[in-house]
Amino acid sequence: MTYILIALVASSFIFEYWLLTKINKIEKEKFRLQKALFALNQDLTTFQAGISRDTKSQKDELLVEMKRVQKKVDVMRRDIINSLPTQIRKTIGHIEFSQKA
Repeated sequence: MTYILIALVASSFIFEYWLLTKINKIEKEKFRLQKALFALNQDLTTFQAGISRDTKSQKDELLVEMKRVQKKVDVMRRDIINSLPTQIRKTIGHIEFSQKA
């Protein structure tokens, strides 16, 4: 009877040791996974910040280019409007000259 009790106590200690080792392995794996997820989160945050910066710089470049094109259009429009009376006089002069002949 005492041998059975000693065997049961010994087997319970062995079982408890086995469970504790399993729990420790699971906790170590959990720690590694948390560390990996944290690193992944940092990479994602860095990537998003980079995309945000790239988008902002592209937007700024686009605004500068748009202003440059708008300025060219304004200059061309001004030149056309300023030269319009001259063009009209030339055209009317040709029409009047052709009617006299």
